[in-house]
Amino acid sequence: EKYCRYHRDHGHDTEECRQLKNQIEDLIRKGHLRKYVDRDAPQGRREQRREEAPRQQEEQQQQQPRVPHSKRLRTGGDEEVISFSEVDYEGVCLPHDDPVVVTLLVELFTMKRILIDNGSSADILYKHAFDQLRIPADQLKPVKTPLVGFVGETIHPLGSIYLSVVAGTAPRQTQVEMTFLVVDTPSPYNAIIGRPGLNLLEA
Repeated sequence: EKYCRYHRDHGHDTEECRQLKNQIEDLIRKGHLRKYVDRDAPQGRREQRREEAPRQQEEQQQQQPRVPHSKRLRTGGDEEVISFSEVDYEGVCLPHDDPVVVTLLVELFTMKRILIDNGSSADILYKHAFDQLRIPADQLKPVKTPLVGFVGETIHPLGSIYLSVVAGTAPRQTQVEMTFLVVDTPSPYNAIIGRPGLNLLEA
């Protein structure tokens, strides 16, 4: 029954939405919401709020483990409607079923050959790409649930990790924190962005 008006989706209430709170905090830091910020609040009360914030975040994380922390950098102003017309088919041989492969900024590294797969229920990072990020393996969090492929084969992830992902180029750019499952299996791709990542990117 919970509904978030910010995400226009079910799962948590708008008041509990950490992504919305982070966006508001960013706007305050950048000075866009000055008229709504209580500058006359006693210093002690501000510090108390700062001390309470980590505790509240921990409680929220325990209550909502499936909603990862995310920070949006939307520098393009108002949201635009994106649509496609016949003009966009110029130079495309139809019919085609080519995969959608993109380049994203992952932990400030330009990562190419990332497959967009809305049939995947997880965001995957292949071990050969994880190794190139030079993140220590002890940063991986254990994952008990195996991944099941199309023909029923199971793969046990090496672990999961939160990584910063930037999509787009300035001035139209979005930054989110994605949870990737790291798997050690051959692949022509470096990563797969599935439904969780697409939802975070609102794509």
